[in-house]
Order: sequence, then structure tokens, then C-alpha cells
Amino acid sequence: MSGLEPGWLIAAALLGVALGGLVLLARTRWLQSDTLKKCVVLSVGVHLLLALVAAGIGGLRPASWGTADEGRMTMLVVLADEPAEGPQSVPAEAADLPEEVAEADEAEPQPGDEPAAEAAAASVSDLVPLLEAEAEPAVDEAVDAADGPGDEPLLVDSESTAGDEPADEARPQLPAPYADRFGERRQAAAAARGGSEATERAVRQGLAWLAAAQSSDGRWDADQHGAGVERSIDGRDRRGAGSRSDHGVSGLALLAFLGAGNTHRSGQYADTVARGIEFLVARQAANGSLAGDAEFFAALYCHGMATIALAETVAMTDDEALREPLRRAIGYTLSMQSPSTGGWRYAAGDTGDTSQLGWQVMALRSSRLAGVRGSGQAEARAWGFLDRVSSGRFGGMAAYRPGERPSVAMTAEACLCRMLLGMDAGHPAAGEAMGLLAQRPPDASQPNAYTWYYATLASFHVGGAQWEQWNARMQAAMLGLQRAEAGPLQGSWDPDPVWGGHGGRVYSTALAVMTLEVYYRYLPMHTQAGARVAAVAGNGEQEAVSR
Repeated sequence: MSGLEPGWLIAAALLGVALGGLVLLARTRWLQSDTLKKCVVLSVGVHLLLALVAAGIGGLRPASWGTADEGRMTMLVVLADEPAEGPQSVPAEAADLPEEVAEADEAEPQPGDEPAAEAAAASVSDLVPLLEAEAEPAVDEAVDAADGPGDEPLLVDSESTAGDEPADEARPQLPAPYADRFGERRQAAAAARGGSEATERAVRQGLAWLAAAQSSDGRWDADQHGAGVERSIDGRDRRGAGSRSDHGVSGLALLAFLGAGNTHRSGQYADTVARGIEFLVARQAANGSLAGDAEFFAALYCHGMATIALAETVAMTDDEALREPLRRAIGYTLSMQSPSTGGWRYAAGDTGDTSQLGWQVMALRSSRLAGVRGSGQAEARAWGFLDRVSSGRFGGMAAYRPGERPSVAMTAEACLCRMLLGMDAGHPAAGEAMGLLAQRPPDASQPNAYTWYYATLASFHVGGAQWEQWNARMQAAMLGLQRAEAGPLQGSWDPDPVWGGHGGRVYSTALAVMTLEVYYRYLPMHTQAGARVAAVAGNGEQEAVSR
């Protein structure tokens, strides 16, 4: 351009006149009388002047009116998750919160965990296959992409190869890990592995209470049964997390029934299980999430619990109608994992915590037993996260997050996850974990359903003398806490003072029942490896020795 456009010259002249006028008015004190009227006049004049300036620069007919539209136009469409239908509802892990002070921040946002920042970390292109529920090929790609050529899954189930077969090939109707849940095998397993008539009676009464507590639509209403009660543990306010965790506590309740051999097709509580599964599947979100209406800090916990229940149902019944909802749920689980750390927490790409990881790893393993493939890469990443939170001579102790001190709850959960991912039950890390558990055996005066559940599972799978000791202490503490008096609470467990307030009575009762079903819920891993863990006298440490 050789010179200034006429419009710019006119605009500059008008602005110069206006500026000079304002200076003149200020010097003559014109505004000191009838100020309001004069300000109105001045305002109108200024706006007219600005309109003239804009017209001088841009012309009287801007291109946006359509007279100068040229070239290619690009539209950017951003896909967003569709909300689940119906009302909205852990942990902070509502049903799986850790016990220690170091883990007490679970229901609260951490630096860098703001929802907006976390959402930005997830690429839209990575989530597209999961956002359209009806696009079956896209969902299949999201689930199967993790297993590439030579990608051997870390989950090794020596008692069953069902999980390693494609979903459309013939599988055993019942994977071996679940075979002891039925009939005479259940009774024999309970008797052989430390159960008793007292534990079985407690399970029966707990299931009876859970069945009576189910709502007419198939859910277990968390809020109705005392969830979301804020107790400000360690002085922290978790804002009543858990009051809308219906999908999470419903998943836990279903797992309690499944653990005793009830499915939606058979068993004393077949109708109860059928209505519960129908509730979860009918309300599955378009992106595969089973979190329902849970709050932000409880949502992924609820999804994990519900997914495990759905996976066990498919594995135990081979119901093809439930296979696609399970594949979509696992697709969502995979999309929420951090690709850099291997962890899960609240939002896609979060760095992760051990408490959240436990539920997601169990969901992946259960889905593999149900015949759903595609989790090999996710399992390898999860192993990497466990390395980040581990400490001790053999890496057997674990913290809630990297850099924090180890705790009983997180050590037990990490030990269980490592065994699920292929670690031998006789590995020295398992012995080291059991050494820490031995320092904090169950105590009825300090109930903690979450810690007892994970510690019992880990101890059971490691086996040996330490299991006999832990089992005796667990039974002594837990059986005495069950409500025995006749009435509407008979057979249930009161919410414990640690995390029970967030999950409520259904959460506490379901975890207690599953803890007492441990003798037959799964085939113990130590029998597969033929290993035992023995204490080393004098220093409290333990080592693995072959039997």
C-alpha cells in the first residue's frame, strides 16, 4: 500500500477533533453544571463518533454481510461425552477409599487435578471411538487396539485360558477361578481354606439384608442407606462424596451375590441379580461409562465397581447379550488411563493413585476371564505405576501416590494387583507386604471395611501361616460387628468411621460379605505357584520359601 487509506485518514481526523474537544471542555469546566445531562449528551456523541470511525475504517458494508465471502471455510467440531440418562449419583472412591492419613485426600482435588486441566490432557481423537455407543466397529477398535502383534498380556491365569481366547470363540462356560462358588464345592472350599459355619451364616444374613435393601428399579440407593455423610477425617472436608454413588454400591452388592454363586440365571437371588444388572446396563453412558450420576471424584470408582460386576456376570454365564456392554465399559476404562504413568484417578490422563488403580486392574482381569481382549498394554502400564509407588527392600510396600509413605491398605492393594498381573505369590515382595499387614491386624475397635477387604484378599492369595493368623483376627473382628438384633438392620454392618460414611451401609455390608466369601470367591494363587510365605524370626520381615 503506497499510502494511508482514506478511511484511516478520516478516522484519525475525527479522533483528533474529539480529543481536542475533550481537552477544551475540561479547561472550561463545562461539566461542573448540569453534569448528568451533559454526560448523557457526551456519551451519545462519543458513540456516534466511534460509529463514524468504524465506518471509515471498515466501510459501510462489511464482508461478513456476505458480499466478500471467498476461499475455503473450515468448521471444527468437538465431541463431548453424553451424560448418562436419568438422575446423577466414590471414592472420593465412595466405596474403595484408602485408610491412611496419606490417602485421606482422595475425595479432594490435588494440585494439577482440576477437571479442566485434566480434560485438556485427553486428546479428542483418542476418545472419538468411545463416544458413539452405536458405532460398534469404533468401539471394537478402541478395545482391541491395545493388543498388537507380539503383545502378550501380563495377566496369566494358569488355572484357565478362557481370558486369552477371542470373545467369539468357544470358552469354558465357567472359568476355573469362579468354580468354587457353587454347591458342594463352595462348602468344601470354605471348610478347607479357613471358613466356618459362623462365616457362612454371616454371609447368608448379609445377603438377605442386601436383597431387602434393593430398590424397585434394581439399584441400591446409596443416599437412602446413609452414603455421603461427611466426617471430616483427619480434618479434611470431602464434601459428602458418595451420596450419588448408586452405580458403585450396586456393583458391590452384585459382587457379593455373585461371590456366593448367584447369577441372573440361577441361584436363590437370581431375580435380585437380574434386576441389578439390568439397572446398570440400561443406564450405561454412550461412551461406555457405568458411573451413572456419581460426582466427579466418585465417578471412576463407581465405573470400576460396576464393570467388575458386569464382567463376572458374563464370565459366569456366558451371556452374549451382556458382552457388548462389557466391551464398551472396558473401552472406557482404557480411555481413562494415563498413557505416561499407567495410573487412573479422576479424569482421563490423570497421573493416578493406587486406590483407584486397584479397581481398574480387577476390572481388566475379570473382563479377560469373560473373554474380552485388548488390555495387554494397559496392564503393562499399570505395572509401571505400581513400581512408582513401591518401596522397601523388595518393593513390597506401597503408597497412595508416588513419594508418599506406605500404608497397610495401599500395600495390600498393590500386592493383590501385582499377583493379578502375574507376580508369583511366593515372590519376596509378597512376603514383605505380608510383614507390613502383620503389624496392623484387624481390630474390632478400629473397623475399616476397605482395608480389611483388600488385605484379606492379598493375604488369602499369598497363603501360608500368615494367612491363618490374619484370617483368625479378621473373623474375630468382623463377625462381632454384624448387626444381630432383629429388625430392619439385621444382617448388615454399620458404616465404619473411616470411609463408611461416604459409601453408607450398602458399601460396608457388601465389602464385609465379600471379605467373608474369600474362601471360595477365587482360586487362591499360592496353590498355583506352590509357594508359602514364612516369617523371619526376630526382625518382623518375611521371605518366600518354596514348599
